[in-house]
Amino acid sequence: METARARRRPDPSAATDVEILIDPKKIETLAQKNSFADQAFASFLKTLDPKSVDAIVHEVAATVTAAIDCTACAKCCRALVIAPDYKDVSELASRTEMTTQDFKKKYMRLDTEGDLVFRQRPCPFLASQRCTVYESRPKLCRSYPYLDQPDFVGHLNRTLRNVHVCPIVFNTFERLKSDPRLKRDSPKAGHRDVPAR
Repeated sequence: METARARRRPDPSAATDVEILIDPKKIETLAQKNSFADQAFASFLKTLDPKSVDAIVHEVAATVTAAIDCTACAKCCRALVIAPDYKDVSELASRTEMTTQDFKKKYMRLDTEGDLVFRQRPCPFLASQRCTVYESRPKLCRSYPYLDQPDFVGHLNRTLRNVHVCPIVFNTFERLKSDPRLKRDSPKAGHRDVPAR
C-alpha cells in the first residue's frame, strides 16, 4: 500500500474518459455548486451494498489517483487540521531531533475537543509543496484521502468535506456520480433494503 501511495506523479497510461480537474479554486467553486447533488448522491449510496460500493470506489479512485500529482496541489497540507497519534508525535520528534515534550511545545496545541493537533496551518512541515518529513508523516497523512479504505458509505460525511479540499476526492466523487454501476436501476450496485427513518 505504501508504494501505491508514494507514487504521486501522474501516470500517462491512466485512462481518462472524463477530464481531471486539479485547479483548487475551480474545485471549490464546483464543490459548492454541486453540494445539494452530492448530498443526494451520498444518500442514495447509503441504500447500496457497502462492499459493492467499496469495490467501485477503489477502482475509480485508483484511476484518478494515478492521473494526479499531489505535489502540484498540497491543499490538504494547507487546509486540514491534523491530529497525530502518540506514535506519530514520537516519530516526528525523533525525526526533528527534539524530545517529544519539546516537539509538542513547539508544534502542537489542544483543540476544542481536547485532541493534540498541529498548532498551525499550513502544516509546519510543508515547504515548496513538499512534506519535509515525508517518511515520518502522521498516519492520517499517509492514508489521506482515505478512498482506498473499506466502508466508503460509512464515511460519506468525511468524503463530502474532502470534496472541497482534494482533487482526488473531487474527481473520484464526480466520476462515481456518473458511473453506470451506481445508477438506481443497476444490478451491479447491489441495492439493499434500508429501513425508513
